[in-house]
Amino acid sequence: MARANQSPDPADTREPERALNPALHGCETFDFGPADLDGLHLRLRAYAAFSVHAPLPTPVDYPGQPVTSFLLDADPAKRRASLDMLCRTIALAAEWDALYVVVHFAGLQSDGLSAREVSALAEEAATRLDDWAARYETPVHLEYAAYNRSFATPEEMVSLVSRHTHLHVCLDVGHLRIAAGMLGIDEWRAAQLLAPHTRSMHLWTTRGCEDVRRYHHVPVHPSLRPEDGWIDIPGMLGLVCEQNPQCAVVFEPNTLYNSDAKWQGEGMAWVEEIVAAYRG
Repeated sequence: MARANQSPDPADTREPERALNPALHGCETFDFGPADLDGLHLRLRAYAAFSVHAPLPTPVDYPGQPVTSFLLDADPAKRRASLDMLCRTIALAAEWDALYVVVHFAGLQSDGLSAREVSALAEEAATRLDDWAARYETPVHLEYAAYNRSFATPEEMVSLVSRHTHLHVCLDVGHLRIAAGMLGIDEWRAAQLLAPHTRSMHLWTTRGCEDVRRYHHVPVHPSLRPEDGWIDIPGMLGLVCEQNPQCAVVFEPNTLYNSDAKWQGEGMAWVEEIVAAYRG
C-alpha cells in the first residue's frame, strides 16, 4: 500500500473485503471503500440496527491492511493515518446512526519505543477516541488482541478503558484464545478481567494457531465442543452476559472450515438461544 503521505499507487489493486458480518442486532460493517458508501448506506436500511468495525471507509492511501492499527507505531505518519481514519469512521458512523464503532487499538508493533513512550501513545490515542466518541455520541469499543507485546495484557486494556468514559471493550473470543497462548496467561482469568468492561463480542472459534492458519475464523457451532479443544462459547457468553445481558454479539465466520450456510445458521441460532436466556 502507498504511504499515508503519498499518492495511491496505481498498481495497488487490493479490493476491500466488503464484509457485513451477521449480528444479533443486525450486522457489523467492515472494510468498504469510499466508492461503496452510497450502496452500503442503502443496504444497511434493511437491518434493524448495525454497528461499524473501523475503517469506514477504508482510505485508498492507508499505509497497510485495513485491519492494521498504527496507533502505537513509532512512525508519526502512520499514527496520523490511523487517527485520521478513525475520526472519519466515528463521524460517519454517527451520521448513519450506528450503535457503536469497533477499533483495533494496539496494532502489531511499536519497535524502538520504550514502555513509557508506548504508554504515552496509548493514553493519547485513547483520549482522542474518547473525545470523538463523546462529540459524536457514538461509543467506541477497543477490540482486545495481544499481537503487540508492548500493549498486550488484559490488565493494560482494562486500565485504559477504565479511565475513559466512552471507551469499552470488544471481546473477540478467538483473539483471546490466541493471545492467551502467546502470552502464557490463563484464558478464563483474562476473560473475567475483561468481562465487566465488555459491551460487544466477536464470535468465532479455534483450537489454536494452526486452525487459524488453515481455516482463519471457524464459525461457532454446538458440535465444536470445549472437550475437543474448541473455545467454550457458552462459557464465554455467560461470563459477559451475566454482567451485561445487552452486550452486542457479532459473528465473524469464514467458509474455509465449513461453508454450509445451514450449518452456520445452526450455530448462530444456538448462540441466540443462549443470549436470550440472559436477556429473558
